[in-house]
Amino acid sequence: MPVMSTESHILVIDDDPDIAKAARLLLERHGMRVSTAADPEAAWVLLASEPIDVILLDLNFARGRTTGDESFAMLDRLIAADARAVVVVVTGHSGIAVAVRAMRSGATDFVIKPWNNERLLTTVERGLALRRARLEAAATPPVAGGVLLGESAGISRARDLVARVAPSSASMLVHGAAGTGKTLIAQLIHQASPHAHRPLVVLDAEAADADGIAAQTAAAAGSLLVIDHIDRLPRALHATLLHAVAGTRTVATTRLDRAGIRTAIGEDLLDRVGTIEVALPPLVDRAGDAVLLARHFLALFAYRHARPTMALAPETLTAIAADRWPDNVRGLRQAIERAVLLGSGDLMLSPDTMEPTPLAPDLSLARNEQALITAALERHAFNVSRAAAQLGLTRAALYRRMARYGL
Repeated sequence: MPVMSTESHILVIDDDPDIAKAARLLLERHGMRVSTAADPEAAWVLLASEPIDVILLDLNFARGRTTGDESFAMLDRLIAADARAVVVVVTGHSGIAVAVRAMRSGATDFVIKPWNNERLLTTVERGLALRRARLEAAATPPVAGGVLLGESAGISRARDLVARVAPSSASMLVHGAAGTGKTLIAQLIHQASPHAHRPLVVLDAEAADADGIAAQTAAAAGSLLVIDHIDRLPRALHATLLHAVAGTRTVATTRLDRAGIRTAIGEDLLDRVGTIEVALPPLVDRAGDAVLLARHFLALFAYRHARPTMALAPETLTAIAADRWPDNVRGLRQAIERAVLLGSGDLMLSPDTMEPTPLAPDLSLARNEQALITAALERHAFNVSRAAAQLGLTRAALYRRMARYGL
């Protein structure tokens, strides 16, 4: 058996630590670098941080389950995030039918547990060769770009559209409020496109002029042109842009809905850039996603900044789920990174919408504490758990203060 290059990086996703360790020891003995993750959440931290060549994906994370539902969801997201991903599914003796289903869903091969070491090595070696071939065909190095996480219906639709349309030449229009992930969508489309080996070119529509449009569209020839905030393009340049992008694939972004963008840029330009439209919902409308994202960012930034892994208290998770997050995913990401860097576990929710409470003229600590507690309670409709989380108090401590001030 030939020795693998130490540049080969394998990710083993399996909730059984003994199986993960056995795979790691075997593959490391053959010169491979191996990372392990016990669940999809931990796996995404590694996938977002560095390139992976082959992924060994266990088809059942929860004990006693045989459907593979969680792993199939993971497989779908892996393929959507990187069309060139090489995923080998790992299943038990009774999982042949499930393994075949996984192959039809995009997996490249499968291994039966308990595996034969020679079979596992051969399968991984074949996967590495396939990964190299896919990357060489695209003439691009491995990508450690972002992933579109979320379980809500709107995000699932967006992820499905990206997976289906990105490999084509169709132009796309991405709607969404600030911080919802429009730039990430453009990057994912580029990564999964036939021209991912070429640079991604961005045109700032608001700052554009005729010369800039000509230069940027020329630079994007044979690649992808992202037209950022297309609704802000000066009206005098609409015809210029329409003419310039003929024959160029574009991804245009806007914070406006379809009616608003039609008014802003007109039917002709909209028809040119809006062949396929992707709508990104605000985080407040993505039921359950805020907590999922918070946990992902918490692990990601702990890994990135080499900080101890922190756990979010139940009341903090409740507050995260209830917050409206006016800055959307961007705001949540920034809040979690601040919490990791400060190392305190404190989380400032929706910082840009919180009005500072003025100090009383006599600087009375009691009066200002009462004002802060009242503001937090009112902000969270007197939900004590959420108000306590914002104030950095336990529920019991907040109740004591409420009693003290007659609230």
